[in-house]
Amino acid sequence: MTEETKQKTQALEGKAALELWRQGKVSWNSWIKQHPNGLINFAYVDFSIERDSKGKLSFAGYHFGDGNVDFTKSTFGNGTVDFSAANFGNGGVYFSDASFGNGDIDFSRATFNGDDIDFSNAILGKGNLNFSEAKFSNGSLRFNETTFGSGDLDFSESTLSNVYLAFINATFDDGSIYFYQAKLDQIKVKFSSARIRNLYFNPKVIGLGRIEAEGLSIKGRSTFELPPSARTLESFNLHSASFDGPLTLAGDLSIIPDLRATRYSHQVDLSDLKVKLRRKQFWSIGVRKIYSVAQDPQDAARLRRLKEIAETNKDHQAALRFSADENRAKRWIETSWFGSVLDMAFSAFSDYGQNILRPFVALIVLTAASMGLYKTLATETSAAGWEGWAQAALLSASNSLPFLPQSRDLREDALTALYGADPGLWVNAIMIAQGVLSFIFLFLIGLGLRNRFRL
Repeated sequence: MTEETKQKTQALEGKAALELWRQGKVSWNSWIKQHPNGLINFAYVDFSIERDSKGKLSFAGYHFGDGNVDFTKSTFGNGTVDFSAANFGNGGVYFSDASFGNGDIDFSRATFNGDDIDFSNAILGKGNLNFSEAKFSNGSLRFNETTFGSGDLDFSESTLSNVYLAFINATFDDGSIYFYQAKLDQIKVKFSSARIRNLYFNPKVIGLGRIEAEGLSIKGRSTFELPPSARTLESFNLHSASFDGPLTLAGDLSIIPDLRATRYSHQVDLSDLKVKLRRKQFWSIGVRKIYSVAQDPQDAARLRRLKEIAETNKDHQAALRFSADENRAKRWIETSWFGSVLDMAFSAFSDYGQNILRPFVALIVLTAASMGLYKTLATETSAAGWEGWAQAALLSASNSLPFLPQSRDLREDALTALYGADPGLWVNAIMIAQGVLSFIFLFLIGLGLRNRFRL
């Protein structure tokens, strides 16, 4: 190691670090400018005796360079701790096992570029931990097994890019977590087994990333309101989570959230949650097959759970959406070949009872096509011209709507006018086929009306 390198990695620790910090921001930042890769070590330092006359402890606007910054097991005592607008460079920042007393901790507008920011096992008292408008990039921000007091943790309007944010086994006494208008890009958020009072996850942007919250426990309100950019999410896992207050899930996702084994005691609002089932299509010897299957075989179970929750909360429209996608997810995997073919037809002609227009148009097309066939096969000379078309139309309409009182008489008169005493085998076959298909389309129209106006 050269002498120049040794100077660049000079360490500032213990009493020397405290003495320079006491001289104020200007002196501190000047030293950092001269030693940009200096190692800052405040480990085990008791800051509770370093507070000013107002009880405040300030690192506001301090620059920490690109070396590691270590506050491991430091003690801050009661009162405000101010790191607002502080600039942490490319090194790690360690507050693991640190002890904060009662008072706010302010990291608002701070900048973190290091690969590891660690608050694991830290203890916070009564006061808010504020990261609003802070910027994090290219690393991890960990609160694993951290104990929060009664204050809130605020990430409002912060920016986290390419960051792993972890709250594994973190415990909140009576505080909430806020992500209001935060910008999250290429981020993995992990709340596994965390215990939180309230969670408001409503960022402004959330790019490619994952939300993992298996075993999460929330005592109060839970809100996941995801922006349009959430379509790029790769995973949204709430498996075995517990919600003792109202839960709201809203967003337009291209994945299926996993709420299997969740426990909830209040209403779950899924009315604004839209999901898209990811499916893959098969190719064989360069020829594309006519069907596709769900990419993830577990999606059917996830959708079944969403449908169950929607039904429990009397949200019929959401239950219909989830039920339709559940059937698509089971197609060719859990459902037999013949059942899958019928399922495809059910989807195509009515979107699983959610669409009224499709079966109505199909019934009209069937009636018109049957009318043309009846006119083409007419044998009576009296059925020529417009008279023949009129009789064919009456025959087709009466066969499509057999429940009308006049249908039987109109059908018999039209048959006689078009074919005389014997309609013939082909006409009878067409009538049977039309009758069966008309019954199916009428049933789908009725099903759609029932689902549309269900109370």
